Amino acid sequence: MKELAIGLYDDLDNQTQPVLTVCPEKENIFIVGGHSSGKTTFIKTMLVRLHESLDTDRERDIFILDLGGNLGQYRELNTVAACFDSSNEENVRRVFRTIESKLEKNTKVLNSRQFSEAWDSDSPVKPAQMILVIDNLNSFLADERFDPYQELLSKFCRDGLSKGLSVVITASDLSGGVSRLLGHFTKRFALEGSSDKYLDLFGMRISEPMHCPGRGVTVINGKPRELQIFLPFMDEAQDLPMFMEALREVKVPTEKLTAFDGDLTEANFFDFLSGDFDGDTGADCPVVGLDYYDHFPITVNMHEAHSIAIYGKKHFGKTNLLTLLIRFIRKNHPDYRIVYFDDGRKQLLDLYKEAPEGCFYLTSTEEMYNFLDGYGYAAKLERGVINKAFTEQNNPPTVFVLQNKMLFQAVGSQLLRNVFPRMTASAEEKRYWFIYSDVRRISNNDRETESSLNNSIAVAFLLDNIAEFVTDRGNRSVFGEMDPKELKNEYARCELGDGYYFDIESDELKKIKFIKV
Repeated sequence: MKELAIGLYDDLDNQTQPVLTVCPEKENIFIVGGHSSGKTTFIKTMLVRLHESLDTDRERDIFILDLGGNLGQYRELNTVAACFDSSNEENVRRVFRTIESKLEKNTKVLNSRQFSEAWDSDSPVKPAQMILVIDNLNSFLADERFDPYQELLSKFCRDGLSKGLSVVITASDLSGGVSRLLGHFTKRFALEGSSDKYLDLFGMRISEPMHCPGRGVTVINGKPRELQIFLPFMDEAQDLPMFMEALREVKVPTEKLTAFDGDLTEANFFDFLSGDFDGDTGADCPVVGLDYYDHFPITVNMHEAHSIAIYGKKHFGKTNLLTLLIRFIRKNHPDYRIVYFDDGRKQLLDLYKEAPEGCFYLTSTEEMYNFLDGYGYAAKLERGVINKAFTEQNNPPTVFVLQNKMLFQAVGSQLLRNVFPRMTASAEEKRYWFIYSDVRRISNNDRETESSLNNSIAVAFLLDNIAEFVTDRGNRSVFGEMDPKELKNEYARCELGDGYYFDIESDELKKIKFIKV
């Protein structure tokens, strides 16, 4: 474990200025100071020192929560596994989840040994060393989105060092719960603007040093010492790219976490696709997005999932997802007939007009019954009597896009309860595909219709926050068996363009980023 030169300090007893060092592999580090006092400079200098002599045989993963917004340029350094800001809660959650997973692996490798002992041993199998950097802890603690991670952060600070995790934190002051974590930090630094906190931070009164960015105090061997933090570079804009270029060919076993940068589109899809994915994203079945954690593609298997439901809030992307599916079918399966069942809102009209040839656009339940009966899909029911003159026909493969809101009211209950489920039962043979593109509450508490619809669905998409959705809809949707409390702990809130894929048969739930068309 190497000591990193981070600055100089004044040794008044010997009238010298020794090099100030830190060792993030064996100590948690806390830096407090006012605006522009040098806190982020401390982090940058530490990152540069860590990369000046890389060990290509040992895994080191540095996870940065850049809540101050000043460390983005350093995200490409070799051992920086992640550098995320606060714009997307799911990325913050991914950091905590990844660290938890790696700590579990370390625990098995350590086999009751301390991390330092295993790290310095000659054993060919060594634990990973991790560093969690949070720049601007006050912002993290004040953001209610991150409340679920505060207890876990405290655990990391308390127990991490023995298992290979060190925590490096900057803060503007000790308010808002910051002081509760102090007991887990052996190395503490106070930079300009924090003089009123010296007693709380060090347990002693200390004279304030001269005002200068990067100037501050720490305690060394029980005595207060003034210090000056090194700059990472004399000219960061010029020297950082040169430094990164020099390290470009150095291969380290760090696992990088890729973050979605804005919208996921067909143009940038392969930029975010995991390098570990070796499957096929061919033209047979539509790919709708990428799994949020593994960055593997989410594909709708048209040969097995014949009934798809789309749930979600208005303006959250339901129409986008439907458009993605229909355009894929039109392009790659031109033999499919598409039947649009719209209503007075005419939300499907533009999609129909894109390619109306060979397609049908219906807007009332009467039109739907007449179409199904006339084209030989299913016999219509009039006044409780089935049309005995109905003749089943050999139709081409057909996609039914079902968005008419009357479906979920009494007038359409017969379609949901009897007609479509029966057609779904033979969908594999006849190559039918049902897309319930805007699933709503079924009126009048019609449990029979509700159950019939839910039982016919093979795959569901949700464009909404799943814990809130399940709490609101309860057992009235295909998500009804899920526990809202567990979901809230497991998944962060959705950003625009996020959602969930649920394979009912395999009980597989994945959070995904949808492709935007």
